Amino acid sequence: MSRRRRLRIAFGLALALGLAGAAGAADVTELRRTADALRAQLRADPNRPDLHAQLGETLESLGDPAGAMAEYERAIHAPGDSHRALIDRGQLLVGQGRFDEGRRDFDRALSQNPRDVEALTARGHSWVAQGRSKKASAALADFNAALAIRPGDGGALNARGQFYLAEQKPELALADFDKALAANPRDDVVLFNRGVAFKQMGRYDSALRDFNAVLRLTPGDPMTLAAKGDAYRQLGDLLLARDFYDAALKADPRNAASWEARGEIRAALGDGAGGDADKAQARKLDPAIAAGS
Repeated sequence: MSRRRRLRIAFGLALALGLAGAAGAADVTELRRTADALRAQLRADPNRPDLHAQLGETLESLGDPAGAMAEYERAIHAPGDSHRALIDRGQLLVGQGRFDEGRRDFDRALSQNPRDVEALTARGHSWVAQGRSKKASAALADFNAALAIRPGDGGALNARGQFYLAEQKPELALADFDKALAANPRDDVVLFNRGVAFKQMGRYDSALRDFNAVLRLTPGDPMTLAAKGDAYRQLGDLLLARDFYDAALKADPRNAASWEARGEIRAALGDGAGGDADKAQARKLDPAIAAGS
């Protein structure tokens, strides 16, 4: 499991933090085995901030943010190097919408090492995730500083690419994603984001190729299925678009944006009752959708 938090552009260019794709049963079994091994080590030696941070990351991957937060707290208050846990906790806080608290952790990590590429990237991303356009210059400065230290860093390139997408500059984003993929062609997160860049540019065939590549690496990924649905919708193939939204919702029935999109597609196909039902489900899951529609 990579400790680098994987950043994706979600639908509508909302930013989300998360692992790429759902963990399969074998992955979950391995993660639980790893967590048990780390707990055993910590029972023998509880003052190991590195092990607490590793356990926190593992618990996050298992979908236990409260457990992860507790481990990060233990790591930060234990004697020794708390740097890794500060970045991990900061990223978890940002993912929970607690942006100022997250940035305080990144600032603290950078006070220990001003050239930390991961902390610079995470702080820059926090402004993008928060949607603070007035802080665009601060976000870009952090990404550029990270890439000046390590020009080929895939995480920083991906994050800066996401920033450019949020700024409606897909050509600049594409250059960063291409550079990241040249070093790691099987990075499903960057492949997804490059697909979003192609889609933003109206290059739907290229977008679909990237989304298909993601699905070969992470079969059934709901975000990618929904992205394919949107691409086919933009191409005017509403039947295929509906099929992919069906698959996306089967994989993740709590995605309000997918319910709303499928509702609009069903209405356009003449299924008004079905469209209304989907839109009602979207508003039930996320009342904010009603304000944006």
